Amino acid sequence: MRPIPSPGHVLDRLLLQVRIVVALAHRDILLKAGKKGMGLFGVFLEPMFLVATLLLLRIFLRQAGGNEHMSALLWLSTGFISFFMFSDVAIKALNGVNKNSDLFFYQRIRPLDTLLASVWMNTQIYGMLLLVITTIDSAMRWQPSFQEPGLAIFYLLFVPVLGFGMGLSTLILGHRLPILSTLLKVLLRRVMIFTSCTFFPISMIPEPARPVILWNPLAHGIELIRHAANPHYPIPGISATYFILCTIASAGVGLFIYSNNEDLLNAID
Repeated sequence: MRPIPSPGHVLDRLLLQVRIVVALAHRDILLKAGKKGMGLFGVFLEPMFLVATLLLLRIFLRQAGGNEHMSALLWLSTGFISFFMFSDVAIKALNGVNKNSDLFFYQRIRPLDTLLASVWMNTQIYGMLLLVITTIDSAMRWQPSFQEPGLAIFYLLFVPVLGFGMGLSTLILGHRLPILSTLLKVLLRRVMIFTSCTFFPISMIPEPARPVILWNPLAHGIELIRHAANPHYPIPGISATYFILCTIASAGVGLFIYSNNEDLLNAID
């Protein structure tokens, strides 16, 4: 009979695993910065440039969503940063295991560690980017951008967890059926972005058509973050309970599927 590990031993193992994940996240940031022409600054510049381009387009067309309740800059930023925080984690799950398979030579490093590192890295990058944009928006309007910043942070932290859960599940499916990997990437990048309220507020959708959007938990998350900026921002049909339960269920199902297929992933070469 194996002895029961002491609490101190369990804590030491947990802290070691946390240090491994943080080190892998640091490695990923350095590798990502090395691929950009401007180094680490380029990591933040790319999504910021996309937000700025879309902002200018919206202003030019005089159709910037959410202007009645918040600035166009804040409205677009919360949508696009949340979506990319989600999709980068989920898609990294499809590609990251193969790219990091050489690290699995070390027994301490498991496929799950590389995915958790991706969650931590993207949370840092996009969280910092949103903080910078929020500071700029607050300075331009001489008032806080978020009336309920605690709720905004709470919902924002659930976004990468949702991507992590979906990424774990799609990782296994994509590995067992490679053709699904391509289809899942299209789903995450194309279908999800047009049903996640990134380009439009839920209040603009006619009530009979809202179920087409409301199935997507990310749409609930993005609109809840905007609602935290201004409680008067209308969010008909949006549910915090649905968003939170879907996130927890996604992570739980993903971890369950992963735990039964970890040996399969370790065999990748």
